[in-house]
Amino acid sequence: MVDDRNSSDETVQQPAGSAPTVAAPSNTPGLDATLAAGSAAGIAEVATPPLGMRSAGGATLTVLDSSRYTLGSLLGQGGMGEVVLAFDEQIGREVAVKRIRSGSPSGEELSRFVREARVQGRLQHPAVVPVHDLAFDKDGKPYFVMKRLSGTTVGELLAKLRAGGDIDVAATRRRLLRAFADVCLAIEFAHSAGIIHRDLKPANVMLGDFGEVYVLDWGVARAVTEADDSGAIKPKDLGLELDSGETRAGTVLGTPAYMAPEQLAGERAGPAADIYALGCMLYEIACGEVLHGGRRSLTAILKPLDARPSRIRPDSPPELDAICEHATRLDPAERFSSARALGNAVQAFLDGDRDLAVRRELAVHHIAVAHAALARGDDPSSRRDAMQAAGRALALDPTAAEAGELVTRLMLEPPTETPPEVETEIVRQDHATARMQGRLAASSMIGYLAFIPLLIWTGVRSYELVAAFAALAAASGIQVWVLSNSDHISRRGIYLNACINAVLIGLVCRMVGPFIIAPTLVTTTLIAYAAHPALGSIRIVAVILSSGVLIPWALEVLGVLQSTYRFVDGELILSSPVLTFSEVPVQAAFAVLLVALVVVVALLTRGMALRQRRARRALELQTWHLRQILPTHSPR
Repeated sequence: MVDDRNSSDETVQQPAGSAPTVAAPSNTPGLDATLAAGSAAGIAEVATPPLGMRSAGGATLTVLDSSRYTLGSLLGQGGMGEVVLAFDEQIGREVAVKRIRSGSPSGEELSRFVREARVQGRLQHPAVVPVHDLAFDKDGKPYFVMKRLSGTTVGELLAKLRAGGDIDVAATRRRLLRAFADVCLAIEFAHSAGIIHRDLKPANVMLGDFGEVYVLDWGVARAVTEADDSGAIKPKDLGLELDSGETRAGTVLGTPAYMAPEQLAGERAGPAADIYALGCMLYEIACGEVLHGGRRSLTAILKPLDARPSRIRPDSPPELDAICEHATRLDPAERFSSARALGNAVQAFLDGDRDLAVRRELAVHHIAVAHAALARGDDPSSRRDAMQAAGRALALDPTAAEAGELVTRLMLEPPTETPPEVETEIVRQDHATARMQGRLAASSMIGYLAFIPLLIWTGVRSYELVAAFAALAAASGIQVWVLSNSDHISRRGIYLNACINAVLIGLVCRMVGPFIIAPTLVTTTLIAYAAHPALGSIRIVAVILSSGVLIPWALEVLGVLQSTYRFVDGELILSSPVLTFSEVPVQAAFAVLLVALVVVVALLTRGMALRQRRARRALELQTWHLRQILPTHSPR
């Protein structure tokens, strides 16, 4: 069974929760002796009266002096204890008072509470909260007085990093890494005094407002024994033994997400267990995620776990990968030899002492991973894995020419299969360009209407065909405008527009014959459709538009329609059933038509050329930038 009741986050103003509740004998005289040895006369009233009130008591060890401390507001509470703000009238300072919440605590709870105060008080280190006093209140329950803290826990800072928002991620992570190195030294100090913390986690480390670092919650700390720690200091030599005896083997105390496998299995926790918990903390600082998320089963703790922060945050430095893996190995003997060694490794990373040999070795590994990914095939997934691995290799060793060549080849040589996201982006760009060209085509269709006055000027024989020409031109312009502004340009709509244009061209054939203007209109309109692949199949569009000339011509040849031309003595003579050809109006109409066709063709072809040039320029610029950042020579 894993007892995690002490894992509540009593932080800053609340030096951590109490030990878990376990079965134990009732209070004993030995506890009184322990308290008497560690207390002094003149203790304040810290009882259960309402907060902020003072109660009188005798100036003895067990009956408290209300003139010393004035209680204030509740700062925090855990599973068993609570921390109250108080004012030390004698010294003139704010302090924090920790007391047991239960009205009838068991002997085991009392014993552990007192030992927490004595452990914390004996560890005189800047990162351990000082204990000023330890005594009984008037109800016979122990309490202790500590330095009043202000600041933020590492757990709270990590939560802010995960939430994002207005926070400097890089600066916060550096601050946490510096604090982590200080925590390692504090734990090394505790280990040297024969104390194992057993509940190290981000919520139990506080960062003060002025650079202070504190390790909180020593409620489940263990003093090593001669029997199981090869001659180390005994708890009784420290005055830290429990009245109920040392914790039984198989009892699990701590927070499961940060516990070493041997600690979670119920074995006695040694210094290596604290080092494992520190490794879990470092992993969370480096990548923002908890190493052991979810429930941990006893079978899972025996399996190796990938403790590299870079698997979550790819830009995490390889040095932190190596440190985290070293600190969290399954075998306690294979972890860092001490908390100081772990802290020194992190400090060396912060100082910029980067191991070039390790980085080059990792680069070689990632190059091999890239080659293996390419060997699987040329599909998007394999190329993505190869590019990521080659990019990591290049980041680790900028002189790795092989990695640079891989990145260059992958970027410049297109894959045989286009990735879906690329296809989606191309379709999006195609639609944007098609909308722009559709609007231009709509304007050109409306431009047909400008010829109506010229047709009337030259003389009209059949106003019905001229009216039909005007109506079709307007319908084509409106239809292509609506089509180009829709979210999806359908091929049916494109082919419908091509049919309308074919009828328009057929009417032009009836006006001036099939040989002069109509073929030019077919060519110009076809260029507009061919300028973009989203505007239908060019073959189908070409057949539709050509029919606008071929069908009327064929009907004239078959005699179905009145002929618009004839050959006389080697001359081609044009006649029109629709128009009366007048010299000046016809020449003016031809001139306007020529200018319009030239302008439309120029705009379409120049637009295609400019888009092609911009695409080529962008590609060349990317290639140039790539050449600047990639190595061009092999390392020595």
